[in-house]
Amino acid sequence: MMEWSELTPRGSGGVSVLRLRGPGALDALRRLAPDARTEPGRFVLAWLVEDGELLDEALVCVHASDCIELHCHGSPPLVRRIARWCGGGDVRVEQMGAELGAARAELTDNQRIAWRLLPAAESEAAARMLLDQAEGALERELAELATLAAPQRELGLRELDGRSRLARRLTTPPRLLLAGPVNAGKSTLFNVLLGRRRAITSDVAGTTRDLLRETARLGEWAVRLVDSAGERELESAGGLERLGQDLGRRERAAADLTIWLQPPGAPEPPAVLPGERRVVLPSRGDLPGSSSDALRPLDQPREARERIEAVLHAELRLPKRAWRPGAGVRLELPRGSGSAG
Repeated sequence: MMEWSELTPRGSGGVSVLRLRGPGALDALRRLAPDARTEPGRFVLAWLVEDGELLDEALVCVHASDCIELHCHGSPPLVRRIARWCGGGDVRVEQMGAELGAARAELTDNQRIAWRLLPAAESEAAARMLLDQAEGALERELAELATLAAPQRELGLRELDGRSRLARRLTTPPRLLLAGPVNAGKSTLFNVLLGRRRAITSDVAGTTRDLLRETARLGEWAVRLVDSAGERELESAGGLERLGQDLGRRERAAADLTIWLQPPGAPEPPAVLPGERRVVLPSRGDLPGSSSDALRPLDQPREARERIEAVLHAELRLPKRAWRPGAGVRLELPRGSGSAG
């Protein structure tokens, strides 16, 4: 039977050193850090994951096939999750219950929110930012600001507020809508940004009828990517295509940013709706009469992706670096998610 133990003092701290002994220890490590390239007797940097969810970045050392050592962040809830996922020492973990309960009681509201949001983090930057907050980054920064003179303290608080606004974009990714006339290349671009074939593409006008929604990563930022039905004049007032167009128009007003794709020869884009933030980009660079800067996602997927990333950063004022190690932010629970307790 495997035996799990914590070599450092239990409780919150900078680093926790964990050891796993017994048959199957190496297999447990492979479940916890599947991409780690371990070398016996040497420490290596590894990502710890649980069912595809990033838990932490840690130093790992394989002393023997039945003896593994981990150096991770010193957070009791994180240590408990690692121990359970390793599959060893269930009795030891249960014996820590009272101590872990006391540690939770000492958490601030910001830390509780961070631990609650962490399992749903949709990007590496979001996970790392939330881990920092769970370990008290905001409280440390506020304590440091309290020691500064008033002008420097006010400047620091303004910077903190700005970072906190950006953190909301990490915990609640912005909605990015692809819109435009029929055959503008929306579904092709949708697939390229997503990194896989999700939307059906065809030269037949009106192929897309409903809204397609997926989460995509653009640089360090996750976005809610939405593909909408192409707009064109229809003879009938009803039908599936008409319903799809209506859904797209409503989404334009609700999205954080609309990318309107404009192919050569298409009518001018419709008027901007109230509340709509829109950027018009020439598309279908494969067609005669297209401009030299028109998007060509099939022929130039990397360039198309970089173009959309640049628009996202500029329009929503998102920096390329979404997270600064150790920086504090004030967290809020998304609407409808209940209390932080």
